[in-house]
Amino acid sequence: MKRLAILVIVAALAWSGFWAFSAWAQKRAIEGWAEDRRADGWEVSYDDLAIRGFPNRLDTTFTGLLLADPGSNTVWEAPFLQVLQMVWSRDHVIIAFPDEQVLTRDGARYEMSSEGLRASLVRDDGYLLRAHAEADVLNVSGEAPLALSDLTAAIDRLEGEDRTYRVAVNAEGIATGGRISGGGDDGLRLDSTVALAEPLRPETYADAQPTRIEIRRAEIGMDALQLAATGELDVDEDGYPEGELSLRVENLREAIEAERQAGRVPSEVLSLIESAAQLLAGLSGREDTIDLTFEFRDRRTWLGFLPLGKAPQLH
Repeated sequence: MKRLAILVIVAALAWSGFWAFSAWAQKRAIEGWAEDRRADGWEVSYDDLAIRGFPNRLDTTFTGLLLADPGSNTVWEAPFLQVLQMVWSRDHVIIAFPDEQVLTRDGARYEMSSEGLRASLVRDDGYLLRAHAEADVLNVSGEAPLALSDLTAAIDRLEGEDRTYRVAVNAEGIATGGRISGGGDDGLRLDSTVALAEPLRPETYADAQPTRIEIRRAEIGMDALQLAATGELDVDEDGYPEGELSLRVENLREAIEAERQAGRVPSEVLSLIESAAQLLAGLSGREDTIDLTFEFRDRRTWLGFLPLGKAPQLH
């Protein structure tokens, strides 16, 4: 019995030492990352960095966090951020976001408020295996205000692939600058597959270069307006797409009238949109439905036989 008690005490002390070392190593790694970013010209600051969670977890909490990347002219500010993980599973983290945060890009300020915004990320040997996010409500104010409800988003690496990912987004409600609509067809839905030139690492996601994009379903519904898109695009080494993208717009006339009544868009702009919509609907052969197929070839964009200019560069 005495030997058992000694073994339990020794094991407890060993585990305590292991946890303390893991917490110390975690803090050193974060501070090292911050110093590396500062050496690259970033501004990285936080009022406090605390690691808790003994005995089984490493819960890292930042308070007064600010990250500024001069390369992309982007600043992110948050009153706190929590990164949660188990001691024995360092490749699986859960991130809890504050209810209020601010993103500034190219001088434009976007204030984000949310309820239940959190994300999980799983890596495999440093490469992204899957990343999921969800929020009960997400509101973004600024130049292009947006409100989403019951939001879920996911990036999952396909089984047997190391550079191909399924990208899916779903929101049951969506609004731009107004109340979230609640119709049965309202919301946001995306189901797509993206192949990349290199396997994706979370810390270098901004450098990802797509080589193929397949959009099986992309839909946006807001009140009367319904948008849907499908397409398959190959992307060359310079980022120019080759392929087709089909777009359907339904109930545009009703949506324009709703905007006219709401007074959110200048009437002359709405009249211009309305005239263009009537022309495109006539080409589609339907009164209030527009069907368009954009073709991307030779680094240019085409609508049928009409050239629309240079194709978008995706990286």
